[in-house]
Order: sequence, then structure tokens, then C-alpha cells
Amino acid sequence: MGISPVIQPKPKEDPKDLFDRKKEIEKLRFRINYPMTLLLGIRRSGKSSLVKVLMKEEKGIWLYLDLRKFESSAYISYKDIIQELEKSINTSLPERLKKVLAGVKGVNFAVVNVIFNWWKARIELAQILDKLSEIAEKEGERIIIIFNESQELRKLKGVNLLYPIAYAFDNLKVKFIFTSSEIGMVYDFLKLDKSDSPLYGRSYTEVNVPPFGKETSLEFLRKGFEEFKMKVEERELEDAVNTLGGIPGWLTYYGFNYIQEKDHVKALNKTVETAISLIKKEFNNFLKGREGAKERYKTIMTVCKNGCKWKEAKIALEAKEGVRIDDKRFTQLLNNLVKASFLIKEGEIYKPTDVLIEKAFS
Repeated sequence: MGISPVIQPKPKEDPKDLFDRKKEIEKLRFRINYPMTLLLGIRRSGKSSLVKVLMKEEKGIWLYLDLRKFESSAYISYKDIIQELEKSINTSLPERLKKVLAGVKGVNFAVVNVIFNWWKARIELAQILDKLSEIAEKEGERIIIIFNESQELRKLKGVNLLYPIAYAFDNLKVKFIFTSSEIGMVYDFLKLDKSDSPLYGRSYTEVNVPPFGKETSLEFLRKGFEEFKMKVEERELEDAVNTLGGIPGWLTYYGFNYIQEKDHVKALNKTVETAISLIKKEFNNFLKGREGAKERYKTIMTVCKNGCKWKEAKIALEAKEGVRIDDKRFTQLLNNLVKASFLIKEGEIYKPTDVLIEKAFS
């Protein structure tokens, strides 16, 4: 199955953006039969696109909950999740199947859609999953629920989603896919290795979506420009890849900007400016709820923008503050940046996961 890139008129992911992802697609195609799959990769690596390709190609009832809308929220309520599920069910299920859900307390069927009356009665997710499993049995179809950017679920207040998920895992014909750009954060939410977690000991599978290598990145741009019948000089493509790295999202931005500007330097500068703005926004979202340590996180990112060792970063932070910092506390700060995928640890070195993160903290 060949998937060629298309340079888009909008800075968003699309299944057509997938290129040289055959291995990841086939892994995910096989593993959607597992009760729980984690689809992991740094921001703009193409996870959402990969899932959307599969939703088109694989039979099943797919319920897609996009949690990116909560990235700037300090917390999420149970109502927020229920409303997202309601929206997905009304988008994905035919009318005759929606009626099955009307048997759940707090759920009504009106005209052609289900309505979750969360303001009148507490709607139990386990009961909704029961009904979805019943539909799967009757229709002979898989039910796959996707939580896109599932690390946002750690902000959920007032309810523990792990209990209904564990119930479905053990008893129902419902599958789950959790995608995440903040890899450590989704593990923190699922608590798969915590003995007191409802999901402890449950088997799951992972599919990782790495950035493109240099040659693949160059070919991605070549193919994209070919579709627009444009010939771009190889030295310009090399410069773009060296500057932007192998992130499909940034390469797509560059392609779109080049088509608009007809000029490599202008397109590349505009891409870098946009990327830096987005990275700073994402970092500010990460700092919500961590305001007390905001300057410490900024200092660590600045020190580590070109790579650093644990000791180097700690000494730099202590020098700036003029006080000794507890080793355990400093390690926690560093680990939080790794969990949120702003930094990655390779051997003894901590460095940005994306080359443009370096520019954002320069």
C-alpha cells in the first residue's frame, strides 16, 4: 500500500500526509484486535493521520474522541468526556443502532440522535460500554474507541475512567486506542505498572511513530512538490530538512508556505516562526498547574536546548537561583519535561525531541 504526501492548504494532519508509514500502519492494523493499544509519537509525527487511514480501511464501528481541544484547559470534567462521546456516537452510529443506547439511564433518543441528559442524571460510562458491546455482538463488528491525545485525561476531575475501561477490558467486546504525544503523561494516567490501578496486569500493545529520517524527509518533500508539478532545487530541500528535522507536520507547513511564497527563504522563515509560536503555546499549556516552577522549567529547557547532562542542568539552575536544590526535586522537574516529550534522554544526555524546540528556547 503506497501513500504519497500531499502538501496541504491548511496546517493540519490528513491521511494523505502519511508517507513511508507502511510498517506503522500494518502494526496498528494487526493490533487493533487487542483490548488496548497505545499509539505513541512526538507532536506532529502523524499519529492522527495514521488512525484516520485505518478508520477508512478497516471494518468496524469507530468512535473518535479528539481531546486536543482540552490542551489549554487546567482540568476536564466528566461532563466534557460524556459530551465528546455523545458527539462521536451521533457521528459514527447509524440511527437504528443509536436507539439501542436509549435504554441507558440518562440517555434519550430524539429525532435521529441520542441525547445524554447529563444535567438530569449521572450517566454511567460502564452502561454505555455495555450497550456498545451489545451492538458489537449483534452486528458482528468491532467497536474501537479512540482517545486522541489521551494524556489530557489526566486532567479529569471527579471520576476515575480506569474502572469502566478495566470493566470493558475484562468483559466486553470493546477495544481502545490511546494516542499520545506526551508519552510519559499517558503512562501516568493509565498507571499500568501501579499495583493499585484497575488496569494493573492487563496486557496491552504499543505502536511507536518515529520522525522521518533525512532521506525519507527529502523524498516526502520531493513527492509533495511533484504533485503540484513544482521543481524545487535539491539544496533548498536539504536546507529545509536540516532546519526542520524529520517531523511531517513541519515539512508540510514548509511545503504549503513554499507554494504560497514561491521562495525558499521566505517559506522556511515563516515555517520556523509558526513552529516556534506553536511550541511556546504548547509549553505554556504544560506549565498550567505548574506555575510555581515555571521559571525552573524555562531555565532547564534553555540549558538543555543543545543537549545537557543532569549535573550540568542542576548546577545551572542552582547558579541562577543562588540556592541548593534537592536532587530528588530536580530529577522530578527533569522527568516531567521528558514525560511531556519536550526533552528526550539518550544515554546521559537530555536534549529536545524536536530540533525546533531548540530554536524556541534560544
